[in-house]
Amino acid sequence: MEWAMASSAMGPIGRPMGAIDDAACPGFLDLLRQGVGHAADSRSDFILDLGAVDHIAANGLLAMTLARKEAVTRGVKIILACPNDLIREVLEISRYQLIFEIVDTLEPDDR
Repeated sequence: MEWAMASSAMGPIGRPMGAIDDAACPGFLDLLRQGVGHAADSRSDFILDLGAVDHIAANGLLAMTLARKEAVTRGVKIILACPNDLIREVLEISRYQLIFEIVDTLEPDDR
């Protein structure tokens, strides 16, 4: 997995790329925590752009859940953006639409 950070009017954007497999999960969780920290500092949401993710392991979902728990305590909302059809199906099977906002675009007017 590769990772890039960007800024937007909505808040910091974390962009994982490739497969979030078991080997990548500890680093993925650390990067999510950093993104949540940036969002808390700027009093904004943290956007996780999943557009370039082609696989996510169960431990990757766990990392997202742990990051969400920390985000809630810091007053930050994590928004999952741009999942492809496969990742969206994994999120829906895991019922993540009940605990995360999932959007198809990074455009604030379309949320």
